[in-house]
Amino acid sequence: MYKPKREIQNEAEFVFIDDLVPQDHLLRKVDKYIDFSFIGEKVRPFYSENNGRPSDPIQLFKMMFIGYFYGIRSERQLEREIQTNVAYRWFLGLKLNDPVPHHSTISWNRRTRFKDTNIFQEIFDEIVFKAINHKMVGGRVLFSDSTHLKANANKHKFSRVEVEVETREYVVDLNKAIEEDRRDHGKKPLKEKEEVTEKKEIRLSTTDPECGFMSRENKQEMFCYLDHRTTDMKFNIITDAYVTPGNVHDSVPYLSRLDRQVERFGFKVEAVALDS
Repeated sequence: MYKPKREIQNEAEFVFIDDLVPQDHLLRKVDKYIDFSFIGEKVRPFYSENNGRPSDPIQLFKMMFIGYFYGIRSERQLEREIQTNVAYRWFLGLKLNDPVPHHSTISWNRRTRFKDTNIFQEIFDEIVFKAINHKMVGGRVLFSDSTHLKANANKHKFSRVEVEVETREYVVDLNKAIEEDRRDHGKKPLKEKEEVTEKKEIRLSTTDPECGFMSRENKQEMFCYLDHRTTDMKFNIITDAYVTPGNVHDSVPYLSRLDRQVERFGFKVEAVALDS
């Protein structure tokens, strides 16, 4: 029986990943206006040139940015999403057949290499500076609020511990101002009151001791974190993000975070907006 010969393709087909990403894609805009090369310089002190496997810290941080942009909270899921998403690969400089960095690499760097460092804050600040240079941040009117983020901790697994109630920073500053004013006017210092330490009992998660238990009226009881954020009015750019346990009141870190922005970015704040 006659069998036809299989047709041989002489011309190779080429697919360019750049052609597959829409021109109006968010990641194209980010890539156009933000030069991420500064990350390499900032993390250089945390890498050894002679030991360990080579890695691309800029790529790792850009992976975390993708997770933030698109609400992918699991590093394992982030790896899977990048594997199949052409735009993500393009943003990271990966070809269609390049392997995606393992999710454990992100986790190890975040939890080990960069633990107890200020590197994430430094990178955040640098991007805020870039937004300021692009005249996207005015620094005149700031909005602040906070959001509870559920911790990966069972609310029924906890121990009860007694802790001291944290004194509000503004109360300390107010007392200091009163003493300075009395001294400037030739008045005697106020008699020192006997210090009374207020204590309270809290629930401490046995799964994640760093989170805090939230129990409020009309709110779900849970172990969580509190994400405090400040946004500039001009183009709604986030200028500060700070995380505390979920049982820390919004007012506790507020003034110090505001002062930090004024000092760090040179903001000339005229007004702030807060909720109740």
